[in-house]
Amino acid sequence: MFWIFRRNFGNFRNIFRKPIGRGSIYRLERLRSVTGARKNKNFDIEKNSISVDKGIKKYEKRKLNARNQKSYKFLSLKNILIMLILIITFIFVHFSGYSTKSLYFSIFVYIGVTLYLLIVERFFEKAEVQEEIRNIKNDREREHSVFLERVKEIENLEKKQIEHIFLKDSEDYDMKIWKVGRATSLLIGKETPRNRVDIDVSEGIYSNLVSRAHGILNRVNGIWYYEDLGSQNGSGIERNLDKRKMKLKKNIPVKVESGDIIYLATTKILLK
Repeated sequence: MFWIFRRNFGNFRNIFRKPIGRGSIYRLERLRSVTGARKNKNFDIEKNSISVDKGIKKYEKRKLNARNQKSYKFLSLKNILIMLILIITFIFVHFSGYSTKSLYFSIFVYIGVTLYLLIVERFFEKAEVQEEIRNIKNDREREHSVFLERVKEIENLEKKQIEHIFLKDSEDYDMKIWKVGRATSLLIGKETPRNRVDIDVSEGIYSNLVSRAHGILNRVNGIWYYEDLGSQNGSGIERNLDKRKMKLKKNIPVKVESGDIIYLATTKILLK
């Protein structure tokens, strides 16, 4: 009987004990503490990010206000001179016993200072405003000219882009046409079962002088370059601007534009 009471009392007492060890209750409380810590950490991070954003917004607002407000110094040299003139005039009138001449003189001085403040100062302010407007216009015109130059550069670059490649015969007739499209690299040569090329010139009259991988066209930042890949009979180019012909060195890229003619030995291809 005593043994049964002791066992039940022991179980009842264990309810109020803290879980110790690796049991399910211990894991549950551990999980709760970890999730609570994570929530507090996330809350602190969000709070810090909000405070940082507020600080950035306040700084930007203060900077804009400082940029819009003009700095004005009251104790400038001009204002100090005006104040000295007024004080000296008042002292002169006082020591002259407020005579008629001194009063007329003081009135004349005050009228002169007032006219200066009303007319001359306004004139200088208007001149400053006009100068500021002129500077803004010059900045806008400069930006517009830079924009137009950039547009012209883009237009010239688009005009120089290569859209088609023509295979020419001995009488300058078109034998074959390839569309470039969005290609960035075009291998030129003769296609065989083991050698695939993008521009196959095997239909040309003198195609036996063309190597299987004769040359390659690469586009870098919108500009096309031709490179001879160590062909047996070499490559040449005829410029569209001055019709100047020159032989190309092997494995050295050369800039090409629309209208140029590339010679693969004696086979001509026109870039257009």
